[in-house]
Amino acid sequence: MDTKNENTSTLSPTPDKSVKVTEGEVLLNFGQAMEIVLLDKKIHKLEWKDRSYYGFLENGILKLHKPDGKTAQWIISDGDLGGTDYVVL
Repeated sequence: MDTKNENTSTLSPTPDKSVKVTEGEVLLNFGQAMEIVLLDKKIHKLEWKDRSYYGFLENGILKLHKPDGKTAQWIISDGDLGGTDYVVL
């Protein structure tokens, strides 16, 4: 398999070490993050860098809020499922 063009940063389930966790934040895996979303809270994946990019539930649909203020339905990827770098906003 040719890995030269593969972008592994978006597929990695481990947090980006350059992104700092704010004091008091707890890292969550995807399942834990979804439990938080079901409590009507917003979650952010540290890999996304910009904290105005976050996931939330709207009318029973999992959505992403983007830095430009627009929202879109969140299509879950393998990297999202394996992620262990979610925090509650």
